[in-house]
Amino acid sequence: MSLTLPIVELRTLLHDALSAALATDALTLPAPLMYTPGVHRSALYCDTAVVRGNVGEGKTFWARALTDPQLRAVAAREYRMPRLMRTEPVVGYDAQPGSGQPTARELRALTDQGVQPTALWSAVALTALGVPDLSTLTTWTERVDWLIRNPGAMERSLAEMEGVARTTDTVRLVLFDALDELHPERARAEHLASGMLALAVALSRQTTRLRAKIFIRPDMLDGALTGVPRSQRPTLTGRTADLSWSRSDYLGRMERTSLYGLFFHLLGNHDSAEAAAFRASWPTWEQAEDGRYLAPIELCHDVKTQEQVFATLAGLFMGSNARKGFTYNYLSCYLQDARGTVTPRPFLSALASALLRTAWNHPDHDRPLHHDDLRHGVGCGARAEELHRALPWVRLALEPLAGQQVPIEEEDVLALWEQAGLAHRLQESAREAQNGTGRVRTGPRNPGSYPHLVEELISAGVMNRRSGGQLDMPDVYRTAHRMGRRGGVKPVAPVV
Repeated sequence: MSLTLPIVELRTLLHDALSAALATDALTLPAPLMYTPGVHRSALYCDTAVVRGNVGEGKTFWARALTDPQLRAVAAREYRMPRLMRTEPVVGYDAQPGSGQPTARELRALTDQGVQPTALWSAVALTALGVPDLSTLTTWTERVDWLIRNPGAMERSLAEMEGVARTTDTVRLVLFDALDELHPERARAEHLASGMLALAVALSRQTTRLRAKIFIRPDMLDGALTGVPRSQRPTLTGRTADLSWSRSDYLGRMERTSLYGLFFHLLGNHDSAEAAAFRASWPTWEQAEDGRYLAPIELCHDVKTQEQVFATLAGLFMGSNARKGFTYNYLSCYLQDARGTVTPRPFLSALASALLRTAWNHPDHDRPLHHDDLRHGVGCGARAEELHRALPWVRLALEPLAGQQVPIEEEDVLALWEQAGLAHRLQESAREAQNGTGRVRTGPRNPGSYPHLVEELISAGVMNRRSGGQLDMPDVYRTAHRMGRRGGVKPVAPVV
């Protein structure tokens, strides 16, 4: 298998397809661009109560896909999960606040009043599921009070809805997403999340047709589980799925075939003559009922085939021979964080950046992508931006480290933070988030303790501790914050 398109057409296809994909996000991605990696299938099981995923791995997209009939139909067909078409999802909490869920300000008011999270989310779930007595009330305080004053109402309502679901052969599913927007204080956000987990346990034990699904970061899940009784935790452990764009082979090596499968899927599904010519290179592309084009299985899952195709775009080696490394492995290796996580948007952004730089620096190159420009693509900063949108406090923590070299002694990091007054800046940021009207983002668990901040950065994959105790930082974050390393990828300025 090989590509026979002229270089100009390949560059046009890469530019247009990558630009179209990067212009969308989890809430706006159109159905033709939807990709269904096999490693995500278990997250959509109705009985999966917890979907664990790092920033950028797809939590919000899959929460949206379950509520969107068109996207859910695609998932049901391609994952061969017909039960999804008999699933009736409702939103308990997500990134698009509406009249059917409490706002972050209302959540803060309720927790300040001492409302227990299990009672709160039970009221939210029953309201979303359409319990009449709750739907007629106008405030969340009234709904929670009604539920507390009527201790048997929860069981009666669940029994009634269970009977209806059995009759109609459906599953009612309550979705919870955007948990990092629950409360600016980490402890309170995790306390609220623990109530969602307890609700999921209650539904799984008391019913067979009513379920809750919670999309949550791994570090936040660890904190939320401390608020769940030990007797309930095994139920959640057995109903947890991970969102990941990597998998280990039988030798323990990490494979990134899902990322390259996504890339080729986007090329094949762009609406252009160049995309049609790209698909024509393999007659085994198929068109689905909804008009989407499905790539041959080897283009999605076979490492050798993917490497061969990518070599037609970027060459085989990161230099004149194999001693410099292979282009296929380079991006996925250097874009990973300290926990080995690589997410789609930085991967695609790095390719788009490399394409732009190749046109600028190597316009006569015989491939659309030059290996030197792939190196610069790692420094495009997309992963850092992705993380900072979800965890703004990380940017504040890393800004004082600009210009330093890694590995770096931990005491030097703590001294730089003390000099910059980081604790005060974090506390001020938390106050602004709590008093503002915009989107809330949860801060660090211990903003006043610098050693604890180091551990949280390690947990988030921003740093790792070397055997000698020094702190290191993966290139994907180091270059974005203008930090150096002997022999590492150099921080680069963007091409404009």
